[in-house]
Amino acid sequence: MRQRARLHDGILRQLWRDANDGRQRHDASLIAVGGYGRGRLFPGSDLDILVLVEDGDDPQRDAFVSRFFTLLWDRGCPVGHSVRTVAQCLAEARADLSIATTLHEMRFLAGSRGLYRALQADLRAQPPWDPTSFYAAKIAEQDQRHRRFSDTAYHLEPNIKDGPGGLRDIHQLQWLAARLFGQASLAPLYRHGLMRRAEYRQLLRARLFLETLREHLHQRAGRGEDRLRLEYQEALAEGLGFRGHGGRSAVERMMQRLYQVFADVLRVSAIVQESIGQFLSEGGHLRGSSETRNEPVPPEPVAVPLVQLLTRLAQVAAQGDGDALEGSLWRDVHAIRRRYHARDLTGNAEARAVFLEALRNPTQAARFLTLLHQTRLLGRLLPPYRAITGLIQHDLFHVYTVDQHTLFVLGELARLWQEADDPQIRKACLAVRHPEILVLAALFHDIAKGQGGDHSSKGAGLAQRFAHAMQLEPDAGALLVWLVHNHLLLSTVSQRRDLEDPQVIRNFAERMGDQRHLAYLFLLTIADMRATNPELWNDWKASLLHKLFDASWAALEGGDAVLADHGPVIRARQEAVLAKLEPAAREQILELWQEMRPSYFLRYRADELLWQAHEIHAYHGRGYLVRLREHPVEGSEILIYGPDKAGLFEEITATLDRHSLNILNARIDTSHDGRALDTFVVLDESHSYARPAAAQEILRRDLRAVLHGEVPRKPHFGMRHRDLRHRYFADLPLEIFVDNHTLAEDTLLEIRAPDRLGLLYRVGGTLRTLGFTIFGAKVSTFGESVEDTFFIRNAQNRKLRDNEIAALTAALQDALSSDHAAEDH
Repeated sequence: MRQRARLHDGILRQLWRDANDGRQRHDASLIAVGGYGRGRLFPGSDLDILVLVEDGDDPQRDAFVSRFFTLLWDRGCPVGHSVRTVAQCLAEARADLSIATTLHEMRFLAGSRGLYRALQADLRAQPPWDPTSFYAAKIAEQDQRHRRFSDTAYHLEPNIKDGPGGLRDIHQLQWLAARLFGQASLAPLYRHGLMRRAEYRQLLRARLFLETLREHLHQRAGRGEDRLRLEYQEALAEGLGFRGHGGRSAVERMMQRLYQVFADVLRVSAIVQESIGQFLSEGGHLRGSSETRNEPVPPEPVAVPLVQLLTRLAQVAAQGDGDALEGSLWRDVHAIRRRYHARDLTGNAEARAVFLEALRNPTQAARFLTLLHQTRLLGRLLPPYRAITGLIQHDLFHVYTVDQHTLFVLGELARLWQEADDPQIRKACLAVRHPEILVLAALFHDIAKGQGGDHSSKGAGLAQRFAHAMQLEPDAGALLVWLVHNHLLLSTVSQRRDLEDPQVIRNFAERMGDQRHLAYLFLLTIADMRATNPELWNDWKASLLHKLFDASWAALEGGDAVLADHGPVIRARQEAVLAKLEPAAREQILELWQEMRPSYFLRYRADELLWQAHEIHAYHGRGYLVRLREHPVEGSEILIYGPDKAGLFEEITATLDRHSLNILNARIDTSHDGRALDTFVVLDESHSYARPAAAQEILRRDLRAVLHGEVPRKPHFGMRHRDLRHRYFADLPLEIFVDNHTLAEDTLLEIRAPDRLGLLYRVGGTLRTLGFTIFGAKVSTFGESVEDTFFIRNAQNRKLRDNEIAALTAALQDALSSDHAAEDH
């Protein structure tokens, strides 16, 4: 970096001379500013320069400056430039914080030294910002920058320059040092007692690591890329010398090191900035000075009993500002954290009581556990937590590290307690008698990630040992273990099963056992899904959770009798629809209904059956009826009614793929007289619920053209924009599960695979070739992967036999292999 900066110094000086025919000029000065002014230049960084000129108009000088920039551009130099007088620099620095900041990092390159020194002198004599205002403005600017990254450094693809804990946070301290002490460096902050020696060295090591990583990243990307994208991580880990060890890959070890650096920078910068604020409030240097403070560096803290420390942290969390730990306390806890062990918590009744009491209020609990995490005390008291600290998950479903996701889940639980306007959430909260168990379930739900195998089962084992060590009541401990073991159950059933099927509700309610377990799991599931990936949480998924919660709550309240007999449910729905139809429509719809299986009436609500009845009765055309309607929550619903035929499912899904629509739900019904009545709920790639009328008409027209054979059946699959990025995950495993036990009439087929265009088309084609029929489908997209569920039967309208299951599995493995996927593209 320094060598590259010196190389460009020479180039710029030569071009400066060439622009003036080799002669020196005394009316202009060439100055490096910003990062280039620090004498560091990364491969993809711009050359930030200031051309300082004398006051007044001078055509010859202006022509010289123009020639200089022309030579720069002809040379292909990436330049960020400005041309100003000394007075203009001062005026614009007063109005613009970023300009004032860059002027703290100036370096003379060529031209008039007198002009350069005049600017330095005027900046010292008439500083654009007083120290207190500059400090406050830079803190506000930093807060705003951190918010752009959701106030966390623990993203799957972190920004190593601007993200929390990145290089910009170190630069911030250097800028503050420049304003206070006249030197843009960390050293003055250490010399003046604003940071300890260990903190100073820690920041120097962090800066070296981040700068080295950024250097390699720019070289790898071939441009000024500061986001550590997944496709670069493996090569960078190898280039930086990381090696796999202890079950962790080289990438995981590099990223854990990076996240630890981020944490160190955040911790030390917060402590030092608080010290600077206190320094200024006590009437510290109002101008740059070389003097040092009289106060000595605070002595190293002495360890106190854990119960006292936990009590203090719980008090801070209860005060409502647990996310911003006081610098001195943060410094002290971090310094003595290694003196504490798990037995100091589990082996002391008073410490156990303080810890659990701090978790009984979800809002306070989120703050309290965040404090323990920030000071790295949580990993000392709960050793399994250390293994997930900074642990990345190689998918785009989870966009945060495991530990950060866990903290976000705790924060979402706190928010749920404040959502009093949601009746289901309020009902569930009222059923939670021990919030601390729910908080512990959130803390443990992913604690076994990275250990291989089923993390839910392994996490439940860790939770069981913790419950025993903490001497929880047997009932409370059993609930904790159950929640950790089943934390994925509610989301899985809501997104992969037909929630209109009473048998599904009955089976799920039996798994819950009672309303208390349902309430705890409902709240944990919502918090978990919200905290996983903000882009993938939507009203559709929320509506599925609420629907399953309501149905299961009612089932558990009414007992088995509520679900034992389907007849009354079907009759009630039919009567509700018929009451709203005209007499002529009733006759036609009754004829249709006589040909439909009973399951048809269990899959749809009465309002959905009514919409279908209206559309079918109103349709007088030939061939296939295609209708669309928009839902503010559920997405676009498509109704297709007409003659059933081989390949119908393929034709529909291929057309939806071509329109880049994600299928959230598909319900497939075939009447006894060979009529298909299919519905699909879809969202576009932006997760927009409402599609413009013109887009709806184009989709309807295209579907009709395909269904009537006016275009070839097999389309050419292009590539969605997101597929380009998700090629990194092309080696995600294909998983196929066949279940013949859960449903009474259908075989359940589950497919987990990398998301790609044409996936459903290939599944449909494989089933058709084998003579199997699809009676329903649930489709869920999680970032770059899909989890699809199909309800199928064989040619005899029965569940699949063992030999048919084997044939189906082999055929799908072949059809969905990466080689076949590549052929489609």
